[in-house]
Amino acid sequence: MNQAPLLIRKRSWRRVEERICLTVFMTCMVTLWRYKLHQAIFFVNSSTPFNVGSVERICQDKDFAYRLFSSRIRMPKTASFLNPFVENEHAKYKIEKSIEHIVDEIGKHSTFPVIVKMNSGCQGNNVFLCRDKKEAATALKSIYNKNSRFYDYVALAQQYIKPKREYRAIFFERKALLVYEKDTSGSRFVGNLSPLHFEGAKAVHITDTQIVGAIEQFAMPIFELLPVSFGGFDIIEDEKGKLWLIEINSRPGFSYFVRDNGLEPLVLMYVTILQQLKNPSYDGSLTGKSAGKMGQVHQMKL
Repeated sequence: MNQAPLLIRKRSWRRVEERICLTVFMTCMVTLWRYKLHQAIFFVNSSTPFNVGSVERICQDKDFAYRLFSSRIRMPKTASFLNPFVENEHAKYKIEKSIEHIVDEIGKHSTFPVIVKMNSGCQGNNVFLCRDKKEAATALKSIYNKNSRFYDYVALAQQYIKPKREYRAIFFERKALLVYEKDTSGSRFVGNLSPLHFEGAKAVHITDTQIVGAIEQFAMPIFELLPVSFGGFDIIEDEKGKLWLIEINSRPGFSYFVRDNGLEPLVLMYVTILQQLKNPSYDGSLTGKSAGKMGQVHQMKL
């Protein structure tokens, strides 16, 4: 049996991420060999082989995704603004000529507080809750700072939805295989608006079929517009019980989920995915032999 080489840059990973990726890789190869599939599939850090490049690019570009999805699914009202100081090939698209002009436009079409964030960011970097025009201007200067590693030439101003609950739902082929709540109760804000970056926040695994079913039903219009095979959907439930799609991450990370729930639910999710690749009618249940194999992989010392 020939094993395909796997190159791992361990120094760039946190230890928990390294263990997750190695465990998932081993699970994948065991399943692939068992069912004698004729091609290997590879996971590189948080990148998976399930989405085509164009889908990943659309999900990464929050403005593009909003323009595509917002007419079919509830999303916070969002406006995009090109860096007024840009001088490259994008300069011809400039409308607002200064940060002050952008702030005025935000004030005309939005009610403060408003979320101002970079267009292609992740993990809560350069995301600001702005209560007035002065804070919005400060946020824009941070996003447009070319000396920052989080520089973006497009900034977004997004309607603020006060959350009752926040969820991350991992979808594969239109099914929510893993759902967790980003629980900030009793936590403390320490500078990053992404909920699980709060001190004391927890990722709470959701297994309630009614909640999972409601999230699946809410997300269905996305798949009619874009063939997202795999992704993490960030969804807010507001104080009136309405669901709002914030964004889709085609390369979701699982560090916080594993920290709070262990590896087993994540490994089970990937086993389910690989079972479905072999048998699209697979319902998510594991046979005794499959469950035993998952347990063996889970217990490996990596």
